[in-house]
Amino acid sequence: MAMQRTLRSLKIIPFIPPVLALAVIGFWNARQTRAIAVMENDSRQIRRVILDEETRLVNAPKRSRQEQVSPSIPATPVNWKEISGKISDNATGGEAERLRAVIDLQQRLKSMTRDELIAALDDITVMDLDAAERAELVAMIAAELAKKDTEYALNRFVDEIENDPHGLGWQLGDAFGEWAKRDPAAAMTWFDQQIAAGKFDSRSLDGRSEMRALFEAGILPGLLTADLEAAGKRLLALPEDQRREVLEQLSFTDLGPDARKDYAALVRELIPADERPGSFANIATQLVENGGDYQKVSEFLDAVQATAAERAVSARQAAATQLEMLGENGKINASTVDALRTWLDVQAPGKTDSITGKALAEAAQEGGENFNYDQAAELVLRYHQSSGNDAVLVAFLEGFSARSNLEEAEALINKISDPKLRQPFLDELK
Repeated sequence: MAMQRTLRSLKIIPFIPPVLALAVIGFWNARQTRAIAVMENDSRQIRRVILDEETRLVNAPKRSRQEQVSPSIPATPVNWKEISGKISDNATGGEAERLRAVIDLQQRLKSMTRDELIAALDDITVMDLDAAERAELVAMIAAELAKKDTEYALNRFVDEIENDPHGLGWQLGDAFGEWAKRDPAAAMTWFDQQIAAGKFDSRSLDGRSEMRALFEAGILPGLLTADLEAAGKRLLALPEDQRREVLEQLSFTDLGPDARKDYAALVRELIPADERPGSFANIATQLVENGGDYQKVSEFLDAVQATAAERAVSARQAAATQLEMLGENGKINASTVDALRTWLDVQAPGKTDSITGKALAEAAQEGGENFNYDQAAELVLRYHQSSGNDAVLVAFLEGFSARSNLEEAEALINKISDPKLRQPFLDELK
């Protein structure tokens, strides 16, 4: 899911081959502080780089099965200092050249054995490199090493996890989750030992540990399937205000039907009452994003016998997510919104108009050229005229999109029949 969000928000190209997608995502994860706008400015160059790489991979000679299983690396020594310069923020070649260097490095690292990766880390440790450049290079090598020997990588970098330099903690957390799938007992034993040793103690003033939540989430999917009581005990051992964060780290769509029910039960039993709506909204987001249809939300709500309040918050989030996705692809029209409203009438009776207005506002905010304010306003007027309900107008006007277009929104403001609801918007126009 995280990968899908990243690729959709960056809007670079419609398709990236898996090997290149992993390189691109790793590149952006390692540069979390870089503004996305900078990346988008170079999108044409980046597109050319990736398409060139795709063509090269397609046309490359086919390797034998033995070569695919045991790839070899070039005999020439790796010049890590040169590579570091090419992928650093200070590289002179521009963003596209940096990306090309990252792709090349990713492919080289994939071809290296466990021992070669360890030797590279040992060499880099003593090299004369800028501290930031060394940390970035180490993070990339460690991420590949964690795929080949997760326990070794975790032990080697356990003291760095909480610091999370260049996304290293997150990458190790992902590798830990895969290890927990393969060998849950060993992974849990290792994790509990590190907790006891204080390795996951929070270093922030609020006492929260983002990495602890990530690693706990790596264990929970298996426990939800095998031992619900144990899963509940692990969550209970956490501060109450951190339990929701752990649950929301899980990929809900990867859980089976029974595990989904158990997940919902844990939310109801262990998450503070004022945070439960957010948990159900998160589930709705994941189901729509991964299934592409809010009907998946219906199936879940029916399966867990959702309450009216749980259905309402899930419906509101499903509508916002669905219209945002449709808007980004230029597929919002009266037909698609009518279908959504029919569904909302069942899931959130009495709230269809307000949910529609809010969802259209958010879709217009995110839709760019494919779905803009004017298109959203036209639909809002349509539903206001058909229902006679001010709720659709008010919810839309309260949205960010309308507040960014107050002058254009004046025509809609004057359509609000209730003067008490209309006046606050008129005041904002002054």
